[in-house]
Amino acid sequence: MLKELNRRQQEVLALIVRRYVETAEPVGSRYIARKLDFSSATIRNVMADLEDLGYITQPHTSAGRVPTDRGYRYFIDSLMRLKHVDAGMMKSVNDQCMRTVRSLEDILERTSHLVSSMTNYVGVTLFSQYDKLYLDGASHIIEQPEFHDLKKLYALMRCLEHKRDLLDLLKHDFETDALTVHIGRENASNSLSECSVVTKGYKMKGKVSGRVGVIGPKRMGYEKVIPTIDCLADTLTRVFDDMEV
Repeated sequence: MLKELNRRQQEVLALIVRRYVETAEPVGSRYIARKLDFSSATIRNVMADLEDLGYITQPHTSAGRVPTDRGYRYFIDSLMRLKHVDAGMMKSVNDQCMRTVRSLEDILERTSHLVSSMTNYVGVTLFSQYDKLYLDGASHIIEQPEFHDLKKLYALMRCLEHKRDLLDLLKHDFETDALTVHIGRENASNSLSECSVVTKGYKMKGKVSGRVGVIGPKRMGYEKVIPTIDCLADTLTRVFDDMEV
């Protein structure tokens, strides 16, 4: 169970998460102090408390701090401010999904591509009835600083290549259409220990039939990604309601 943080601790943690997502660089007390108008000494004490509680960590001596899996979890559950998905963009997405739908496979492949292009992460669509998995945008992973470590990159790429294993890992959420976020070691595979997986279920004729989502680094822009996946899953449900499958 996550320990509740006081307001100052929450403000510092939120700034660390957002800054680290933006820069991929450890966040120092001086940056936080400028943003919150507190002394660096005060911020260092708060950061030390957050580190003791397991919400942030110091990757190198004399470096700033980065969020831990626990820190990301607290941020997602308690601190983030979800961004609105641009209405024009969602209309474009809906139009693309509806455009000349030739088959169920066509729409699922198209959706995984849309997810990838909108998030710059790996787009995933799953169809549970036939255990089908569609991936798009694996090359985006190579662009992420976390995977400049070739051992981490190799482990993740092997996981993405073995679709049967990946499908088995993601099946745990098939029974619900709720949006889920699995961070780092919350995932059931060591190959995804440096990743977050965000998915939401879609329905076909009123029945949960699969999930749509992304696989990306833990340093993910959750405030944008989560509402994007939410909207795409709802769009996919509407598309299937309007087509004969």
